[in-house]
Amino acid sequence: MVQAQRFARRENYIDALGRVRLVLREVDEAIEAASGEERASLERFKARAERRAAQIREAFDAWNAKIAARRQTWTDSADEEMKRPLPLGPGEHI
Repeated sequence: MVQAQRFARRENYIDALGRVRLVLREVDEAIEAASGEERASLERFKARAERRAAQIREAFDAWNAKIAARRQTWTDSADEEMKRPLPLGPGEHI
């Protein structure tokens, strides 16, 4: 879980979500083998991991939307940019 948090802090959401999925898979396997108080403890941990995964996913979606909006701005302004003259005239070289 700590690795997932560190990945998310660096905006490496894909790896963060992958780590959380790995933790959840291991916890599910441990729950199947556990009984009694240990099982209850593992289920509480699983609930906490699922909440963390939802938080990371929410941050990832917001980050992705921000990038999509920036990309759309560039696309929308492409026509205007293409109409501007090039900085160098024909036949001019650097």
